[in-house]
Amino acid sequence: MENKLLRENITNLEKELLNLKETTLENERLRKLLDFKESERRKFAPALVIARDPSGLNDTVIIDRGKKDRIEKGMVVISGNGLAGRVIETGWRISRVLLITDYDSTFSGVVERTRDEGGVSGNMRTGLVMKYLDIGCDVKKGDKVITSGLYGVFEKGILIGEVVSVEPDSTGLYMNAAIKPEVDIRKLEEVLVIR
Repeated sequence: MENKLLRENITNLEKELLNLKETTLENERLRKLLDFKESERRKFAPALVIARDPSGLNDTVIIDRGKKDRIEKGMVVISGNGLAGRVIETGWRISRVLLITDYDSTFSGVVERTRDEGGVSGNMRTGLVMKYLDIGCDVKKGDKVITSGLYGVFEKGILIGEVVSVEPDSTGLYMNAAIKPEVDIRKLEEVLVIR
């Protein structure tokens, strides 16, 4: 009888510990979101990722915010202090977000240290590629890449990720940089939509 009570007690404690760990992880993620400060011209709407593209053909997610929350097509989505994607479709209560790793995601980036600019494209599971860097550029592994603000897709200065390798493209005219996104797109749970 005493053993049965002890086993039940251990099971209950293990469940409590698991809940505590999950709450701690959620708090860490939410704290990172809060570190990305609101400014006078920028307001944030927190959202939860409630679904992923089941086909695997697109890197998109569904979030639990929509038109009723003043979410509009084209709004930027971040997680922690990094770029996650942009809203491409809105319903009344939900929205679809095109993640930066999707093949259809193309935008302009700048290497923070060297100020070299290039086009950043999604490469699905392998991350991102920054193309059209000058052949003589000094971009190196470990350099941070941020949004350039060109073409109005994303505002300037949002962290995209870190350079993991640099090599000439197939033409030999430009350099390409492989970028590891700052945001772990595969584990995205909470995001902020910049309104």
